[in-house]
Amino acid sequence: MKIRLLLGSVLNANFRLIKLRQRQATKPLPASIKNKISKINKMNKWSKSSKKIRLTIILTSIIAILSSFSIWVTTFAYGVGDNTLLIILLFPILIISAILVIANSRFGVFMTLLTSLAYIYVLTNDVGYFLVFDFYNSVLLLVLLLPYLAFLTLIPLTSIYLTKNIKQNRIFNIAAIILAIGIFIYAIADRQSKNYVGNIFIDATISGHGEIELKCKPHFGDSRTFVITTKSKELEEQIKQYGEYYQGSYFLNTTISKQYNFANLKSITIKKIDDHKLTSELTWEKDDLKGETDFLRPY
Repeated sequence: MKIRLLLGSVLNANFRLIKLRQRQATKPLPASIKNKISKINKMNKWSKSSKKIRLTIILTSIIAILSSFSIWVTTFAYGVGDNTLLIILLFPILIISAILVIANSRFGVFMTLLTSLAYIYVLTNDVGYFLVFDFYNSVLLLVLLLPYLAFLTLIPLTSIYLTKNIKQNRIFNIAAIILAIGIFIYAIADRQSKNYVGNIFIDATISGHGEIELKCKPHFGDSRTFVITTKSKELEEQIKQYGEYYQGSYFLNTTISKQYNFANLKSITIKKIDDHKLTSELTWEKDDLKGETDFLRPY
């Protein structure tokens, strides 16, 4: 009998304890504790998201490094005009920034953003030419377009990582995405109506009644030719003044401006004869050029 009473009291005590715990579990937590728990959950969520973004930045940077290596080697060996020094310096900076990102350095992410913007500034003109005139070149697809797309991708990725703790981060992130897409669109749209400066050789003859025939070639010994026939007293005077006369013809080394609508030639304008700028530039439409004009395509 005593044993039964003892077991009953123990069971009753356990039942009360369970009831008490259930009441405590259902009892609402204070607001301060809820806020702390919410902040901790957000921090954990951001931490996981940051790791994924950083990993994506690292992988994209590696793609950019590998695909832009040939640009750096070519620039180092031959140069590319005014941007030679900039490209030579950007490649090692890109490697250093990637190493810093791997080491979980926020400054490395910032360096990656700046380096990507600098690369985009340097490559946009060449990428625009490639997309319009040379899109079927599979080599340039890998060594020019691929790194360019990698650098464009790094803009929103680094922006998301750097602005994760800012309240208006969504605005910055949307702006970064729009910027990256806008730059790519600009690279193509810039070719919609663009002038390219080049040089051609002209064999000019002037008839007795003032008609001028201009035989235009890439250079003196080339057989590719188109012909322009025109009448201009001012052009006649400048041809006689600046041209080299030989057996009834005037040889002219001229600087011209070629206007293209994307890949279609619209017109050409003679701007200089040798180093002498024309007082009145002369322009001819594509239909006025009789012969082969493919060599006018910009390179």
